[in-house]
Amino acid sequence: MGRLSVPVICGLSGGLAIPALQVVELLRALPEEWEEWAGQENSGLDPSTTAALADLVRQLADQIDLACIFLACHVV
Repeated sequence: MGRLSVPVICGLSGGLAIPALQVVELLRALPEEWEEWAGQENSGLDPSTTAALADLVRQLADQIDLACIFLACHVV
């Protein structure tokens, strides 16, 4: 698995946030890793279950992308 460098931003309220782009990149990278592991002999992972979970995570990444696009288009 490769390394991801994710900037952490401290908000005025003290909470931590990371840019949506990095969240989406992470959500897109995880399923690739899972499917690679599931394809290895003796991984113990069921390929069809792994594929289903990977699809759900990719859908979540797509939803975040769409929400960011919507916000960017509707900011006045």
